[in-house]
Amino acid sequence: MIKYYFQFDFYEKVIWVATIIMCLVAVACRRAPLRRPGGLGQPLPNPVAVILPIVFFTVFAACRKNVGDTFFYAHAFKLMPDENPVNADLFFGYMFGFFQNIIRNITDDPQWLIAFAAVFSIPIPLIILYKYCPRFEMAIFMFVAFGYLGGTMNGMRQYMATSIFLLGTKYLFSMKKSDFIKYAVIVLLAYCMHNSAMILIPLYFVVRRRSWQLSSYLIILGSMVGVVIFDAILPSFLSALEQTSFSNYSENGWFTSGQEGGSSLFRVMFIIYPIAIAYFNKERLRMMGHIGDILTNTAFITAAINIIAMYNWIFARLSIYLSIYFIIFTVWVVNYAVKPKDRTLVVFLSIIIYYMCFRMDSHMIAAYESDYFLPGRKLFR
Repeated sequence: MIKYYFQFDFYEKVIWVATIIMCLVAVACRRAPLRRPGGLGQPLPNPVAVILPIVFFTVFAACRKNVGDTFFYAHAFKLMPDENPVNADLFFGYMFGFFQNIIRNITDDPQWLIAFAAVFSIPIPLIILYKYCPRFEMAIFMFVAFGYLGGTMNGMRQYMATSIFLLGTKYLFSMKKSDFIKYAVIVLLAYCMHNSAMILIPLYFVVRRRSWQLSSYLIILGSMVGVVIFDAILPSFLSALEQTSFSNYSENGWFTSGQEGGSSLFRVMFIIYPIAIAYFNKERLRMMGHIGDILTNTAFITAAINIIAMYNWIFARLSIYLSIYFIIFTVWVVNYAVKPKDRTLVVFLSIIIYYMCFRMDSHMIAAYESDYFLPGRKLFR
């Protein structure tokens, strides 16, 4: 069910004022670009453009005391004994527990665990956006509007696993066959943080195919069919789920109680929007080369996952790993896949569309509370 939040919460005002300021700074930083180009050959703005959002968004997320599953992680942290084992077996078997034990051996304040998760989850995605997006100011906007910032405060382990996975971006984009081994090693490290990361191994071979082929459309069609027949395959799905980090959802009747709804059709439309623009401008998108194929294919898979999530929103969690690539794809499409005479209109329309996306899913930021980040709430009053 879609919920609209027409009234701005205090922290929503803070986030958007800060985001606008950071976008303006990023625009100004283009006047003093680095000499070396970005990952797709585009000019890189002055590093101040990325340092500012890294600091602000990390501090913002680190200072929260609720939002999503933050409370449950904090509560579990408080219940831990004062002395906890720290060894290599724990690192490679349950990486989050490894770091959690280290922090708990030092302090009993769960705010340090939350801060550690924020430092782990936020800087790397922003650095990847800085390296590969042609207009970093739009990437900052999308980081907030598409829900990545809010998401890092819910599903902590999976966003931490995503940060590890993003370290392999260079190898995912590389044409060297030997780089697959390096990519696989990074995915295995992400798997140690969250078991669902293992899907990123077969993903490597799927997304590196030429885009706009029949297989791309079959992925979308297959996801639609999956939503229709999911009830029939539910028993087999639950059996497979028991072997993953989502096993608790199988055990607690999450998919069978009928209490959990699917994700929004509008979110699917927000994801299909840049794919549709790219479809009508495929030749211009070819300027990105094989990386354009990879980004386009990740966008198709993101759309397919969110279509399946219309059955139950928990499936949308799998698209977390590809969210940063979807933002890169969107920024490239609206800036370069359209003709120059249409660019201003498409960029303006995209800002409106993704701001609407944020408003429909703004509950994460709206629910934000903190004892440390502007606790007096004296601004905007």
